[in-house]
Amino acid sequence: MTDMRDSHVSAWFWVGVPVVVYFGHYLLRVLAPDAFFDHYILHESGATEQGTILVLALALIMGLVVLREVSSLGDKRLWLFFGLFCLGCLYFGGEEASWGQHWMGWNAPDQWASLNNQNETNLHNSNGLAGSLLDQLPRNLLSLAALIGGAIVPLVRRARGKTYTPDSFAYWIMPGIACVPAGLIAALASIPQKICKSIAGDVVWPMDINAGEVKELMIAVFLFVYIVTIWLRLRHRNDEIRRLIPK
Repeated sequence: MTDMRDSHVSAWFWVGVPVVVYFGHYLLRVLAPDAFFDHYILHESGATEQGTILVLALALIMGLVVLREVSSLGDKRLWLFFGLFCLGCLYFGGEEASWGQHWMGWNAPDQWASLNNQNETNLHNSNGLAGSLLDQLPRNLLSLAALIGGAIVPLVRRARGKTYTPDSFAYWIMPGIACVPAGLIAALASIPQKICKSIAGDVVWPMDINAGEVKELMIAVFLFVYIVTIWLRLRHRNDEIRRLIPK
């Protein structure tokens, strides 16, 4: 078993899902009425933000499944790594949902609201340095991880024909070629809008898809695609072991 087929997943998933989710925003912007797009896609309770929460919930569930399965590999570093992955998905998703405020409709406590620039029950919209450290820093780090670890490294490994052996730590944590589309899109999702603004002086139709929120959705998609490929590696390993056991 080599890393050249480390995904064990169909191309419709690892290519189709990130491409459709991302470019679907531009397609809807062109085809849908402005009022529909603004209310059902871009709104606080619209498809983009709610989709981010949903995808992160799925990534968390898959992460917990992987966390249970990697215990059989006997490497505590894997348990720690995927435990941190699960905590990251929980934090990311919880912050996006303001820990239930957007669904339950409560008002943030006065003391909390005074520290939060959107009067929400979350940490990433905190005023000042705290907000930057809890919002921009994690997002930038995830973008770099998606670009370098999720796209560049797998492409370089594929070009060089380099593989990881299944008994190595790297084999079980490194993104494979199946993460490249999601990694590239997640890292570069806001670039078209920035180019548009630099040329036109503003974000004009149909580039005005709220690239920041879409970028967060694509980061969530990258995390989901990544953890699914890890789960499939584990399942493939278990299938191989069962085939080797005499009946």
